[in-house]
Amino acid sequence: MKGQMTRRDVLKGLGLAAGASLLGACAAGGTPQVVKETVVVQASPEVVKETVVVEKVVTPTPVGGPEATVRVFDYDPTGTDAWVQADKDFELYFTAKYPHIKVIREQAPWAGFTEKLLTSIAGGSRYDVIYGYWEWLPQFIENNVVSPLDDMIQADPEIDPGDFYDYAKEVVDGKTYGLAWFISGWLHWYNKTRVQEKGATLPKDMDKEGKWDYPAWYQFAKDFTYEEEGKRIFGYDMSSTRHPTVYCMLAWAHGTDLWEPDFSRCVMDSAENLEVWKFIQQFYVEHLTPLPGEGGTGEQAIGYTNGRVTATMAGQWYTRSIVQEGAPNLFEIGMVRFPKGPKGQFSVAALNSFYFGSKPEYPEAAWTWYKERSFSEAAAKIYASIGGGRFPSRKSVAPQTVYAWEDTEVYEAIRPILRPYRVSPKESEFIPLFNAAWDEMVLQSRPVEEILSQLATEATQLLS
Repeated sequence: MKGQMTRRDVLKGLGLAAGASLLGACAAGGTPQVVKETVVVQASPEVVKETVVVEKVVTPTPVGGPEATVRVFDYDPTGTDAWVQADKDFELYFTAKYPHIKVIREQAPWAGFTEKLLTSIAGGSRYDVIYGYWEWLPQFIENNVVSPLDDMIQADPEIDPGDFYDYAKEVVDGKTYGLAWFISGWLHWYNKTRVQEKGATLPKDMDKEGKWDYPAWYQFAKDFTYEEEGKRIFGYDMSSTRHPTVYCMLAWAHGTDLWEPDFSRCVMDSAENLEVWKFIQQFYVEHLTPLPGEGGTGEQAIGYTNGRVTATMAGQWYTRSIVQEGAPNLFEIGMVRFPKGPKGQFSVAALNSFYFGSKPEYPEAAWTWYKERSFSEAAAKIYASIGGGRFPSRKSVAPQTVYAWEDTEVYEAIRPILRPYRVSPKESEFIPLFNAAWDEMVLQSRPVEEILSQLATEATQLLS
């Protein structure tokens, strides 16, 4: 019958369509695949419908979305060789796995990082993914340079929100802004060789026996402060308590915090905080810890890695400093959790996350880079050399270590006591106030009660 389409004509047409698809696939750089498809054919008035199975060539959308460019504002780790190399290794890994996604990275050093980012954005620059740090998030939200991840998480069939530890999430007002790629669980590092030579009990053993508490911490510092060959050996370096994100562990252990739960008032004037500040001050009064500005450079520097300080506090990121400065060649490395206080034992989960820009041009491609860089198995292994991977953000990802002297028992003991720091809405303004008050406390310029009262008042005024 003239003008009617036969079944053979239909199949021929599908073959032509397949050829067109193949040409399109070559242009897009995808991998063509032959798939089977069931179609319904209008063959003739007499045979109204007929079902046939045909083959055609299609090009699947590349993993991570179509060809796209992702712009990343990243941290510049120049000077930390292991980090520089890890970034190179990750770039090679990502490019090989996602050749259709072009990544443009602009970097800035830690000092002035936020200022450079905000200045660049004000000048018209746009970034899809931004390197982050928990103290910076309120400022980024206030300036509308980052956006929540919740929609991307919910839409991703590969992501199980329940697979993430609560301490790995940066949440503000119920919205998730960051899923940490680097979680630093803080602990005490001590000179194990020195402790053993003096026949003293190791802090780790005291911890196992339930005897590693605040009086034991003070006594340890006192026992290991002495003169040797005309040089003072200090028992402990307390300087990190100058930072609110570190000090908080001591506050929690004594049943207090820095702010009310709703951030309505700063509670640094609480009786518990007063007790903690007097505890810290005693280390400086008795010169059990180096005074601010004390020490020199090179062999004369006062620090843990050259043996001038018997113990210090830091996260597992400190492993790269320990190695780079040659401490394992001088003594055996000891590790232990923070001491137990009257109200418990805690370690702060210091978070480094990447954040999504306010308006990513290619969200799917940006999310692909974000996932791979933040919490893939590959990234955990690549960044293990800089201290990453010890506390994965995902429960399904195995912890990573690099050095034989790392104590995995201590890492596992820290995991249950990890707790995220609560970043105040005015954190960038609060930190200088806290630092100034801490300096006054160390210098004993006036009673600690007065210092903390003023700090609480001025910090509360920031929120009004």
